Amino acid sequence: MNIEEIKNLNIFGNLNISIEILKSQGFNNISYLIKTKNQNYVLRVFKSNQSVNISREFEFKTQEMANKLNIAPKPIFLNDNFMIYEYLNGVHKEKLSKNELKNLISTIKTLHSIKQKSKSYDFKKDFKSYKKNLKNKNSKDILKKLKSALKRSKKYKKELVLSHFDLNPKNILFSQNSVRIIDWEYAGTNDRFFDLASICIEFKLDKKMEKVALKSYFKTEALKRKKFKYYTKKLETFKIIYKSFCYLWFSSQNLA
Repeated sequence: MNIEEIKNLNIFGNLNISIEILKSQGFNNISYLIKTKNQNYVLRVFKSNQSVNISREFEFKTQEMANKLNIAPKPIFLNDNFMIYEYLNGVHKEKLSKNELKNLISTIKTLHSIKQKSKSYDFKKDFKSYKKNLKNKNSKDILKKLKSALKRSKKYKKELVLSHFDLNPKNILFSQNSVRIIDWEYAGTNDRFFDLASICIEFKLDKKMEKVALKSYFKTEALKRKKFKYYTKKLETFKIIYKSFCYLWFSSQNLA
């Protein structure tokens, strides 16, 4: 990445800048840290747009809306090749305390309140694609479990929201009592339980912590025994869906 090219954007005025590659990298981008005297930024150079859920423009606009709700860094610039947003200090965590989980769930609930229109994620389309292209035994076994879970999910009421769709620890920053979410390229409309399931799987929550997550998200509703039982069963179904799609996606990228 050419520093002069970035300077010529006039984003940073006459400030001296330096650029260095970040240790943590995603699959669709190469991320750099831009340092200035007053503020640091992240530069994400796009490697591929093939698996981006909607579009880079949608990603940018969604992150703008999330930033206004104080749950994402402020996006600064977007073109066909890269995106720049404010760098935030924070820590990626693999294991959560009860309070950290509650703060994360509160952030996710705020995310789900964002009104941003997009088509619902098509599980069936991706299922057919994986079934056509993945022929190894493990993938076939996962596809079988996924088919059963997708069928079972139909008996639950759809609760469509704006979903981040990639809530793994690398995309979540903890700082004191705040939680911020980065990398919004997969964001789109999905059932709220997909994001909740991703938290359970990615942070390896036990049943006790899953209960904390559900009660934090649904508040008084979750205190009703019948309703809580419904939430628990729906969550179990979406955990299978999330875990299965993760495995199949990585397999399709020759990464599993």
